[in-house]
Amino acid sequence: MNKITINNNCKRCGRCARVCPAAVYTYEKGEVPKVVKPQHCIQCGHCVDVCEADALQHDSFSPEHIHRVQKELIPSPESLMELMKSRRSNRTITELPIPTEALKDIIEAAYVAPTSENSRKVVVTVLEGAEIQAVEDATMKFFLRLASVLMSKPIRPLTKLFLRDLYNEAAELYRFERRWKAGQRPCTCNAKALLVISTPKKYEFGWQDCNMAYQNASLMAEAHGVSQIYMGLVQIAFKFIGQRKTEELLHLPPGHKPFAIMALGMPAFYYPKYTDKPKKYKK
Repeated sequence: MNKITINNNCKRCGRCARVCPAAVYTYEKGEVPKVVKPQHCIQCGHCVDVCEADALQHDSFSPEHIHRVQKELIPSPESLMELMKSRRSNRTITELPIPTEALKDIIEAAYVAPTSENSRKVVVTVLEGAEIQAVEDATMKFFLRLASVLMSKPIRPLTKLFLRDLYNEAAELYRFERRWKAGQRPCTCNAKALLVISTPKKYEFGWQDCNMAYQNASLMAEAHGVSQIYMGLVQIAFKFIGQRKTEELLHLPPGHKPFAIMALGMPAFYYPKYTDKPKKYKK
């Protein structure tokens, strides 16, 4: 059970009780909040972080892990919007290494993303070198096997009729095959690192939590000038490759499923402009 105490520094503002999502505290105006259900605590840290008087001690959060917000470092709405608008899936990845500090920041950004009920089930796995090549090969072989069936002479008319998108993309797949055979990695965009973001397969909010982590990591990568590309093709392939093979190739914890995969690398150049995206609002 969590040990939570409130000392004499308490200003009796009741903020800790107001922000707690698990009803750990009760509060009467002008009184010191009472810890009534510590067993319900989900270790979100809201109560600790909201206390201006440092009156609340929680055994899950030692003092060295509690930090004052440096408001001067928080980007303005304008600068944050500029970052989001200028973010691109820049596929001009070079052989330059990703700076170590940048990669550390990108991974940390993924881990500080919010999760459902503060469950913190998200795991970020970093793949490099031969590990990426194995993912590339598995993805390419899956789509080539699929194409060999769906684009065969007896089946092709049905593919064209009922799977038009796949039929239209066949030419692109065969271009990918030529690049792959030439030693390139078209499915993984010649990435220097892959970030595989996973949760336990049966976790109800795996997709949501992993993609919130992805968004955090994507924006941090952009801030560092690191290219990041969503690995849609890879994820489609690994839906059919099988759990055991997926865990093996993506180096996942047992029972985990990848809900988001990001390619990372240093681009050959940056985009000096951005265009406005079409807005589609529903009232």
